[in-house]
Amino acid sequence: MYHIGFDKKFTLLSQEAHLAKNTLLSGFDLLLKANFLKDTEGYFYSAFFHLSIGMERLLKLAVVTNYMLENDYKTPTIKQLKNQFGHNVSELYRECSKLFPVYLSSFESYTNLLDEDAELLDFFAEYGIGSRYFNLNEVCEMKMDRSPLMKWLDIARDLYEDHTSWHVRERAASNLMYKMDKSGPSNGYTYNLDEEGHPMTVFDCLYRQMVVTKSAPIAIWRIVELLRPIHYLLEAMAHEARSYEERTNHGGMVIPHYEDFFYFLLADRQSIKKRKRWLQSFNG
Repeated sequence: MYHIGFDKKFTLLSQEAHLAKNTLLSGFDLLLKANFLKDTEGYFYSAFFHLSIGMERLLKLAVVTNYMLENDYKTPTIKQLKNQFGHNVSELYRECSKLFPVYLSSFESYTNLLDEDAELLDFFAEYGIGSRYFNLNEVCEMKMDRSPLMKWLDIARDLYEDHTSWHVRERAASNLMYKMDKSGPSNGYTYNLDEEGHPMTVFDCLYRQMVVTKSAPIAIWRIVELLRPIHYLLEAMAHEARSYEERTNHGGMVIPHYEDFFYFLLADRQSIKKRKRWLQSFNG
């Protein structure tokens, strides 16, 4: 839907911003629901799909808008968009990080994010490019590649261990054992196998579920931290666009107020830890 006083590109960029926003928020909700051995493993794939798409669209908004600002509102061609930027969110993020010094006065505070969260960013880059077809590809060719679920489990464990103190982890494991002793099943072997093909005990299964549950808000927090400078970058570009449109007496507004879309990326760790619903809260 187009509006009087607004350039057609404004509507298209706004719709793209809506798409990026909703896929990210949906991805957060799905990641909080996903777990192993609970008939919710499908949520992992949906979460990865939504988050990889949302990241790509958000980052491409930044590179396209920057191109427009640098070229008197001319846009890149589809060929440029595909060949220069592709679908790799790691490469797109690095492209956007080159713009931090141009638009952001405090860009130095974001320089360590790529190192700290490289594993997380690379996971979604790989998933967006090819891993989303893993199951059928493996059925057809049996390359014995690692499942994205197992790769995510590695990330979940790393996040849980890196951002949860050892005594909290020790207490959580002990409480799980006490709960099993009091009312749960005995700690025998199950029919479930780990990635190496070894039978898992009941405790192994329950502990895996616990780690995934506790790591999900941490993963969302790290994604928010990773994408927060992109929010500031888009906000700065939008302000630059206002100045450009005033200087050139441009007939209609072209670049949206991006800060109206991605303000959820300003959430802090404590509020992220408590939040159970993202799309419903920020899609009003």
